Amino acid sequence: MTTTWMCLLGPSPGGARAITLHGHRPVVLVPPGTAVPREVAAHAERVVFCPITDHDAVRTAVDRLIAELGPPRLVLSFTEYAQEVCARIATGLGLPSISPAAAARARDKATMRRMLAHTPYAWPYATGTADEVAAAVRDEPDGVCWVVKPADGAGSMGVSAVRSYAELAHWQATVAAAETEATPSAGNGATRYIAEHAANGPEFSVEAVSAAGRHTVLAITAKQTTGSPGFVETGHMVPAPLPESDAERLREAARCVLDRLEISHGASHTELRLDPVHGPVVIETHTRVGGDCIPELVELATGQDQYERAVAALLGTLPALTAAPAAPAAAISFVLPPARGTLTALALTPADDILRWDFDRRPGDELSDLNSSEDRVGYAIALGSTALEAMESAAKATAGVHLQVAAP
Repeated sequence: MTTTWMCLLGPSPGGARAITLHGHRPVVLVPPGTAVPREVAAHAERVVFCPITDHDAVRTAVDRLIAELGPPRLVLSFTEYAQEVCARIATGLGLPSISPAAAARARDKATMRRMLAHTPYAWPYATGTADEVAAAVRDEPDGVCWVVKPADGAGSMGVSAVRSYAELAHWQATVAAAETEATPSAGNGATRYIAEHAANGPEFSVEAVSAAGRHTVLAITAKQTTGSPGFVETGHMVPAPLPESDAERLREAARCVLDRLEISHGASHTELRLDPVHGPVVIETHTRVGGDCIPELVELATGQDQYERAVAALLGTLPALTAAPAAPAAAISFVLPPARGTLTALALTPADDILRWDFDRRPGDELSDLNSSEDRVGYAIALGSTALEAMESAAKATAGVHLQVAAP
């Protein structure tokens, strides 16, 4: 195998490892001021600091690297906000990639819903500025539950349930104040939103890899959230405990989304609800792996590394790994902030059945209300003979974490 270099946008440990597994040298572009994880530093031949969401800056950096190292084998990214730039750079160099248009469609939830309008997975929605969305909601009777969110949001940020005209007015005022504070000269209307009828039923995500338009589903993840109004994710388990008939409905829905959006290459993460009346309802899709350690859960429970499979798909080669699963199932449970304030003490009860703990907050750090995934404190990962058993272990462990918080 001829060793060449690959350009990785974003400090992804899984991405850097996958490139190395395929016998290539990772050169990693990292936003200035971003800490480089030690796993990335261990695999990367070079780290270049560059604003990875700025196309011109990335192209300049890549051109300099090409002059020194020769052409890259791939340009790829597993980072949410670099997908469009990555697609533009890769296609501009004639390398395998989804198209820039497909990357943009996946980032824009309103565009995605428009392209699904004539499929079984369509769902009533409205899009526009906050005022335009509010007007659409008021066109329906008071009491119809809608979910509103930024059209290009991620990580549960800005997600709200609106269950009445009164809640709609509160949401509209909150958005107007936030937008005015962020861009005083622009005022309300700086951000595009979507609003859609709230689906019922459990939430899942489909983890897949595509190669030349053929989609391989690696796993289905069952998701736990806080529910209305913010829908912040609190846990995941793989494989989702589902009848095979329901699992196939979710796989077919995800394949339909990928086909409609023309997502032909690489990793994807598609979130859905399984509404008891309507069936699968698509929430969003991403041209990357899922967050929240979902790829780790998939690898633990299936032996398949989604990062490595994505690199193999882009190269048009066989996977480099054929590992056996660590257990039949894996789960993650998150530690949530009990209150706003300063974290003064953190203690956990030892648990033999926990594979790994991780904490994003330490004593002395500030805790906020739980508005998005960024506000969570830490997590525990557990294995089990079933998904429910793994989740029970992980949830029991995180429930035993004691957080002492001083009021602000």
